[in-house]
Amino acid sequence: MKTVAVRAGEEFDFESAARECRPFLLKIAVASTRNPTDAEDVVQEALMRGFRGIKRFRGDCPLRIWLSRIVVRVAINHHRSLARRLKRWVFFTDLERPGDDGSTVEYDPPDPLREFDRERMLDVRKQVNRLPDEFRMPLMMLAVDGLTIPEIATVLEIPEGTVKSRIFYARKRLNQALRTRKKR
Repeated sequence: MKTVAVRAGEEFDFESAARECRPFLLKIAVASTRNPTDAEDVVQEALMRGFRGIKRFRGDCPLRIWLSRIVVRVAINHHRSLARRLKRWVFFTDLERPGDDGSTVEYDPPDPLREFDRERMLDVRKQVNRLPDEFRMPLMMLAVDGLTIPEIATVLEIPEGTVKSRIFYARKRLNQALRTRKKR
């Protein structure tokens, strides 16, 4: 295991510290990317950046908070680069699977959300995704990750009042968007 100097005279094991912080960082990344696979990539990139930049870590906050700030920045950059690319949609009806008799059968996956209003769920997800990052990220960190207001403020490096305000306005915008969609 590699140890790195944090400050003059101090040594610590970055690998074990990163392993300990990984679940926390992954929660933040999943909330930011809304995709577990992308979240893994974001955390990996953030940890690599953290390892390369450990000399800049001043020690004025816990390491996991410093790393979570890096995760947020990497996730934002990831989201921006994803938005620039064209997305190719694959519809399940376009996929085929082999049948028992050797013929091909269209793939129709079972829908675990049949008991819910699927359209409504998709609409909520779409409206959440349309929120600007400044509103969406604190809302997701609170609702999905279960982080507290002070933790969100620390991760995003903004005052707690700003976090509360952004969550309030995110909910307000989401509510307005869903009500106008419902009226149509």
